[in-house]
Amino acid sequence: MGITQGVLCNLLFFTPATLLCGMSILYVQRQGRVSRKEWLGVSVPCVVAAIILIGTVVLDGIPLREESTALRTAEYIASVLYVLMQSGIFTMQYKAYKQLELAVDEYYDRERRDLFGWMGLSMKTMTLLAFIVPLVIFMQGAPLVIFSIGFFFSISYSTISLYTYGVSKDVERVEESLSPSPSPKEEGSSDTTDNPAPAPFEEGWEGAIDRWISSGAYREHNLTLSIVARQMGVPQKQLQLWLRQSEYKKLAGLVASLRIKEAQRVLVEHRDWSVESVADYCGFNDRKYFHQIFQQYTGTTPAKYQANN
Repeated sequence: MGITQGVLCNLLFFTPATLLCGMSILYVQRQGRVSRKEWLGVSVPCVVAAIILIGTVVLDGIPLREESTALRTAEYIASVLYVLMQSGIFTMQYKAYKQLELAVDEYYDRERRDLFGWMGLSMKTMTLLAFIVPLVIFMQGAPLVIFSIGFFFSISYSTISLYTYGVSKDVERVEESLSPSPSPKEEGSSDTTDNPAPAPFEEGWEGAIDRWISSGAYREHNLTLSIVARQMGVPQKQLQLWLRQSEYKKLAGLVASLRIKEAQRVLVEHRDWSVESVADYCGFNDRKYFHQIFQQYTGTTPAKYQANN
């Protein structure tokens, strides 16, 4: 029917679609903990935009098939409200994602982006497309068609990923990393300067760490913070605090450092072992990850290290 009418239809579709998809991701990030106040904060711009658009069509008195200056002005206002709504959703998503990322990084013996990598991609893609909406919908022809197809596939990807994540074991693994309750001082912050010092215990941290290293437990596959704390015989929360204030910063840093030192020794002393065997013996799940971490710590590959030593 024309640009003005097309923009009207697009805004009335894109605004609630973005709201529902964005809040769905937030629900997954927060394990369903989204308050009414937060819902109200991002829903108000959506509702107000719809009221302004529909109200203008009803009260303007100009047939929908004809161009209307009042409707175009209403669409500009609705576009601004759309951006405000998406800004609020993205802010909440980003904070939740960083908290989730920190919890998982501190809990497992390696980065586990495989657990929720889709979440970051969906969040960034949906946000990027959402901010482009107010610009693209006022265009005609190919740009609008291409964008609409991209928006459709983005929503499809997010929906399929949400469902796949929901029926997989990844949910349990992520929730396991979130199970230790942070203290009020730590809640919502990754700043380690505010963390209280880990409480001392009879054996002392050096003794517990040395005993654990001597046992070779760091070479076990798929270690977690709870497993290591149990092996050391220390409280999990105290171990987490100690790691934050140590040079390792998190469990993955401590474990990777010990495994690489062991890999360096094994590569020199057991030249007949394959790289896969060395990686498996030292606790690495796959050769690619072993190469990546080995090069990160030593600046060279396992094969070159063995040849030069």
